[in-house]
Amino acid sequence: MNVLAAALVSYALLSPAGGQVQPASKPEVAKPAIRKPATVAPTKPAESGPCQIGVIPIAGDLFMVEKFGPLKFLDKYTRTSVAAWALDDLVVSRVRAAAPGIAVRRIPYTLEELRSGGRQKQNPWFYRAEADVKGFVQFLAPKIRCDRYLVVHRHGGTQREYGIGISQYPYGGPVHLFAMMLIRIYDGRTFELVKEAPALMTEDTYIERMTHNFLGGPSMQLDPAMFPEKPAEVVNNTVLRDGVRTMLIKSLDKTLPALLQRPPSPSSR
Repeated sequence: MNVLAAALVSYALLSPAGGQVQPASKPEVAKPAIRKPATVAPTKPAESGPCQIGVIPIAGDLFMVEKFGPLKFLDKYTRTSVAAWALDDLVVSRVRAAAPGIAVRRIPYTLEELRSGGRQKQNPWFYRAEADVKGFVQFLAPKIRCDRYLVVHRHGGTQREYGIGISQYPYGGPVHLFAMMLIRIYDGRTFELVKEAPALMTEDTYIERMTHNFLGGPSMQLDPAMFPEKPAEVVNNTVLRDGVRTMLIKSLDKTLPALLQRPPSPSSR
């Protein structure tokens, strides 16, 4: 079964369609680094005052370990927590950096709210619909009223990778670390979708897709020795942690500024 979804947005996991990766040019291979794991201290900025942009980050603490078989039904997926990496805090910090002078506030939610809030009850395994994400925004909006709401959540690329994690292809194929996020912006009054785009580190052109973006989202090829034997080993692996954080920073910093620009008002034209 390709669908590995159990919860709203990022915690509902899916195995997107796609085949084996055949990059056009060999990417740089990261070698294992042996050093003492660093402790990531989550930042918790004060949340008060008016809100022009309410951020709902769902990068979360979930890391996928995906071992692909020669056929998709032989794929193996496991997941592990990487809460210590503070990925949601990182997302909020990049939104603030992309919106200087604008009141940006993080919209809090609990794990239980993420699992149930605004979810389409009639289709518990179907989370990709716009209605599911919109429903979650409407569910959280009474906590903090904002002019706009910005959701950053996991999505799939053009191959089998999904969200944040590491993949290994069969028959000695490549190992990829990836961090694929989708950004959606909603109007704070009508809750209509204003803009959306995948967070990419490069331009979305044919040449870039063939040379640097062949998984359909931010990724890097690693030495096969970096593939974790046990999912629990992931959280203390600084190569994986730093790689994911670097890809998130680069992709959000490149994509957010254009998305956050408001169209000029009729009076200013």
